[in-house]
Amino acid sequence: MKTGSKKNKNGCLWVFLVGIFSLLSFGIVETVFNFSGFFTTLISVLLAILLINKMLGKPSVKAAIANSIFVFFFIFFLQMFGKFLMNNLENYSEEEATFKKEEAVKEGTKVETEDTVKVFTSSRKWKDNYGNNYSGNLTVRESDYLRLDKHINSYKPPSGGNFWGNLYDYIDRTDTPSLDLVMETFTEINKSQNLNQMEFAEMVVSCIQDIPYSLVFQGKCLSADSYEGSIKRVLVDCPDCCIGNIKYGIQNPVSFVQTLKGDCDTRTVIIYSILKHFNYDVAIVNSDFYRHSILGVNIPSSGLYKLHNGKRYVLWETTAKYFEIGKLSREFNDVKHWNVVLTSK
Repeated sequence: MKTGSKKNKNGCLWVFLVGIFSLLSFGIVETVFNFSGFFTTLISVLLAILLINKMLGKPSVKAAIANSIFVFFFIFFLQMFGKFLMNNLENYSEEEATFKKEEAVKEGTKVETEDTVKVFTSSRKWKDNYGNNYSGNLTVRESDYLRLDKHINSYKPPSGGNFWGNLYDYIDRTDTPSLDLVMETFTEINKSQNLNQMEFAEMVVSCIQDIPYSLVFQGKCLSADSYEGSIKRVLVDCPDCCIGNIKYGIQNPVSFVQTLKGDCDTRTVIIYSILKHFNYDVAIVNSDFYRHSILGVNIPSSGLYKLHNGKRYVLWETTAKYFEIGKLSREFNDVKHWNVVLTSK
């Protein structure tokens, strides 16, 4: 009996149980503390060892050290492999996000109160993050586009702080009345699909997520070789995915619908305007640290969130397909670096 007990303490059962409990505690530690992969693995393995030692008893020092090192590196490399796999899946999603010919913006006409007006229309087909199919036209009048294109150039920021919040508020108030045809499309989808509050928000956000990412620069767009990192990767994959000489590096919503070219805050502003129109409590959340802009929605949901004025705004990435509410990529998921700059309520 003693010999069998010692084998359990020092052998495969001990390693197996420590490995299983390390994996379980890894997810908990990562969610609660948001440490690096190395420290998360280390803490998870130590917690698992303490628990299994209480269950089976302490193994010999030599066996404990050898088995602990094995489990640590196994869990660590498993975590690294998972991260590698997720990055490849994200890259695959970005590569998949290309325009189909029938979804490109086309010029057309629309009859309104016995008048025929020129419009720009993109016929969109997309899936939300749960596989539900949607289709509809994103349309703006030519007259509205010509009137509002580059209206941001004349914006005069008020004195005081919150530059971006004030700018986004100005853009929202200026453009939203001319997004009425876009609002009609989403209203029709809502009626035909009988969507609840969460499903409708999913439908709207995934529509904009489905539009391929484009860079928006204050200066002119240069060749991919002129940049580094993520900007270079975007332009290598898609040389036309850039629009330059845009004041403050943001397209107003009407111009975005006409060009379908937009970066992070171009997207957050148009989604903010749409959800605000449909009476959602929505926020634009920026990070100077990450140089990025995302959405926040005060809605019952799990995941990462930002508290603001006693309200819980669940965070939402808008620049790529398949990002669910409350989930951000590892590069942007430290909530302390995010700040609410504008709310609808």
